[in-house]
Amino acid sequence: MAVALDANGLHLVSVDYETTPTTQTVPRRRKRPEMRMETRTRLLDAAIGLIVAGGVAAASIRGICERAGFSQGAFYSYFASKDDLLFTLVEEHMANLARKFDMLVADTRYQTAEAILDTIGASLDALSVDASYSVLVVELHLHARRNAAFRARFEPVKIAYESAFAGVMSHLLRRTGLTPVIPSIQLARILLSLWSGLTLQESNDPPPSIQMRHVFAALAQV
Repeated sequence: MAVALDANGLHLVSVDYETTPTTQTVPRRRKRPEMRMETRTRLLDAAIGLIVAGGVAAASIRGICERAGFSQGAFYSYFASKDDLLFTLVEEHMANLARKFDMLVADTRYQTAEAILDTIGASLDALSVDASYSVLVVELHLHARRNAAFRARFEPVKIAYESAFAGVMSHLLRRTGLTPVIPSIQLARILLSLWSGLTLQESNDPPPSIQMRHVFAALAQV
């Protein structure tokens, strides 16, 4: 028992000292950089969804903000314009693929040619599961054709992306002892275009990687 004082005087109250106090978990307060990164990611994801569904023209700044759940003021905290956001999509997507291509070369440096082909094929097939990025890249290519200012920023990123895949092709050719009938950069462009087209068509019989292997073999010789 314990004594408690209220407005009417002293009263005896029952207190169970064996009871463990309830502990409430206080949600972790996110740091500002983390929140900014989440906002930026949601804006980019919203833009991708709109572009894939209806093309670049369908992705207005207002539409992007409404889909992401933010004001247009939030948009301009991260991007100077719609084209600035579009360039960010291009840069991040293609730079990510270029890094994967570079890692693929490093990881297969001592593998047999057949093992390298299997690794490349598995990587491309995994990327082909979701066609949205292939649609996105096609739409951004079309936008670059129509917009000279955007094209000026787009081209260097595209060239770096193609060069990274050309590095994979050169690595594979060295391991197989084959000589391409065309320069590696042209071979890379053909195979990337084929891969993107097959992904858009959802052509999985046979998988895109198998069809690309046939084309690779046709464009290289002993």
